[in-house]
Amino acid sequence: MKSIKKSTREDGEETKARLIECAGRLIADQGFDRTTSKDICRLAGTNLAAVNYHFGSREGLYKAVLDEVYHYVISPVEIDTIYHRNIPPRDKLMELLDLYVKEALFSESWQVKVSIRELINPSAIFSSFAESYIGRKLTPVLDMLSAYLGIPADDPRVPRAFLTALSPFLIFLLSGHRQMGLVMYGLSRQDKEQKMEEADMLKEFVFAGLDRLKEKWGREEN
Repeated sequence: MKSIKKSTREDGEETKARLIECAGRLIADQGFDRTTSKDICRLAGTNLAAVNYHFGSREGLYKAVLDEVYHYVISPVEIDTIYHRNIPPRDKLMELLDLYVKEALFSESWQVKVSIRELINPSAIFSSFAESYIGRKLTPVLDMLSAYLGIPADDPRVPRAFLTALSPFLIFLLSGHRQMGLVMYGLSRQDKEQKMEEADMLKEFVFAGLDRLKEKWGREEN
């Protein structure tokens, strides 16, 4: 009897994972509003009641999709690992930028595509989700940035500097299939080594901007 219950439970978790995967893929391609429970269940090979049974509603399923995005796109574990390393602030930021490079230039996952959609046109579900979840990622990132800039973490200039630093990578993310980024930065269908060289150039550009702000604000403090 125990083995039967275990098998049923495992089947349920397998179905939930498949629904999240299929919902994520569909939402990445056509958006949440245009993705129905019927579409998701058809792709997942489950009956129509599966969404309500496992997640309570289509909205509940999308929250599970966003939770997957949260842990996949530059995971909190990766950020915390960098945050607690005993290295200079600049080195921490460089490692953090490497994570952004990986997502902006090399990833084609549905998780990244869903995050792009929410950056462009945030849904009501994402707005409530972001306040509690994204803050957990952002706090250590802003701490690392403030340590490098030499200003308090609660200084309003820190988040502005963060957005400035990310702007080159956001261009890639927000350009859909990267057409805008390819034109603006000259990244064509190069091999990985060539793309890494271009990525290093982007990181130099980011630090040039941060160093300029650091110098400017340092003069203002004196």
